[in-house]
Amino acid sequence: MARRREDRRGGHRIGRRAVRLPEIRCVGIRRFALVRLTILPDPGPSWHLVGTGDFNNDGNSDLVFQNSDGTPLIWTMNGTTVAASATLGNPGATTRIVGTGDFNGDGKSDLLLQAADGTPVIWTMNGSTITAGVALPNPGATTRVVGMGDFDGDGKSDLLLQASDGTPVIWTVSGTTLTAGVALPNPGPTWQAIGTDDFNGDGKADILFQSTIDGSPLIWTTNNLTVATSTILPSPGLNYHANTG
Repeated sequence: MARRREDRRGGHRIGRRAVRLPEIRCVGIRRFALVRLTILPDPGPSWHLVGTGDFNNDGNSDLVFQNSDGTPLIWTMNGTTVAASATLGNPGATTRIVGTGDFNGDGKSDLLLQAADGTPVIWTMNGSTITAGVALPNPGATTRVVGMGDFDGDGKSDLLLQASDGTPVIWTVSGTTLTAGVALPNPGPTWQAIGTDDFNGDGKADILFQSTIDGSPLIWTTNNLTVATSTILPSPGLNYHANTG
């Protein structure tokens, strides 16, 4: 069998004949490299990672877990090292952590929870200490909070909800006070809201959906609590699930 060795020009040499392999380029897709893999301590099978946030405003992301019994757990991180671990008061097994956001604009992450009956609850945080816990109006058990983002550009997180019929709703929040609620056009129940991000760099949150029919992502950019643009991206297939953050 002919010996195969790598050619310095980027091809492969088979015997005495150099075979030039085609270069494949993906336009618009960046290359990523794994720099370091760190396995953290195992919190146990009943603990589920539910979010990340900077709870002590040190510029490093921290981890949020929730136990099957409802107990939240915060790991404050220093890079890839667990610097501290603290459990919070248990809201109950039927009240689940949806995610994190900065609702009072102090630069520290807060927690957003939602009860089984639909009631959203904001826990403002100072590190791993709960400074306030406030229940917002109940939108109903069939309307779920799906993300947090700053839709009005005031530097504080707002809520994105979606009803079972597909209708997205933005709740602007100042601290723990609901200041406005705006229903957006209904894209239909087959467009599932995934979360929020700022896709056009204007400092305001936009909305990412994904089709349950063919997997196509859909981006709505928003301005002043209205849909500014709507763009359907190519479908990666139903086996791929979009995410934000």
